[in-house]
Amino acid sequence: MITQFLLTILIVGFVTAGLTIKFDRFFTILLLLFIFKFTIFKAINIFLWVIMFGALMIILDNAKTISKLPKSMKLKLFIMIPLFTLVATFFGSWLFSISSSTALIITLGILAILYGLRLVFIHFKKHELDLQKEHPKIAKICGLFGPILSGFSIGLVGTSLKPLKIPFAIKIGKMNLKKVYLGNTISTFFASLFAILWHFVFTTGMTIGIFYKEMILGAALWTGIHYIFEITNLFFKNKWRKGFQILIGIILTFMSIKIFMLA
Repeated sequence: MITQFLLTILIVGFVTAGLTIKFDRFFTILLLLFIFKFTIFKAINIFLWVIMFGALMIILDNAKTISKLPKSMKLKLFIMIPLFTLVATFFGSWLFSISSSTALIITLGILAILYGLRLVFIHFKKHELDLQKEHPKIAKICGLFGPILSGFSIGLVGTSLKPLKIPFAIKIGKMNLKKVYLGNTISTFFASLFAILWHFVFTTGMTIGIFYKEMILGAALWTGIHYIFEITNLFFKNKWRKGFQILIGIILTFMSIKIFMLA
């Protein structure tokens, strides 16, 4: 267990540092499957803790910025988003509970292909990192359906669809990256929190003992990944990031073959 743990935090921490991914660490669930040899159900349950702690850390780090937001924005972020994700995670978690392992693995494999292709082909230009004139209709669509999609997906397979949602919002909707990222982070926090609770209710054979063990492992993984992430960032140069992103995208795309083989 110690060897698997160390390998996971080293690999995920290093990879996500190169990709500047702070919370939706999709690679963790793959290593829970391939290194820990967990079932897809257990891997997803543990992964929910990892992304919840990651999203919570970002929210706490940005507490001052959030406190300065207009009341209308706070209402959306902390009233509307929780309500949307509460309902969406219910349906995603219910589907998780009745799905076969094969169905979940195939879904995960498809997402791995999509995420891999996104890393290979979609890159943000400098002017896209601080856009100010968003497309009003696209912004409304993202604001309404973004939390619902994240909630359903997190309830089902543990991932918020962030690698697909953010490029859509930036490239198509011309939305501001910081605004989109904050909204997605808050959506992910509430969705993962609610999904953890729904999974506890819906998962057959779940006990309070198993629940606490998954929580402890999830918290330990997040802590280890976070510190490896921070250490790697001290040495990782920005000029390496684009090439590294393409390389990891190719690896992730080919890893989907191995994921499908688990089915």
